[in-house]
Amino acid sequence: MDKNELRKGLVAPLLVSVLGFGAFLRMPGAEHVRAVQMLALVGCGMGLGVALAHLRVLFAMRSGK
Repeated sequence: MDKNELRKGLVAPLLVSVLGFGAFLRMPGAEHVRAVQMLALVGCGMGLGVALAHLRVLFAMRSGK
């Protein structure tokens, strides 16, 4: 993989996660978590997981492994 592809793969999930978490924080009634809110949080977690995996690969490529 090219480094530019990995950087794009890192930025996109982070952006989606930030947008999803921001939408979650703006939902009224955060004290009563509903299924839609749980789905938003799971989506944020998945996006962060993908971003962390890309970051790991990027660091591995940088160190020459």
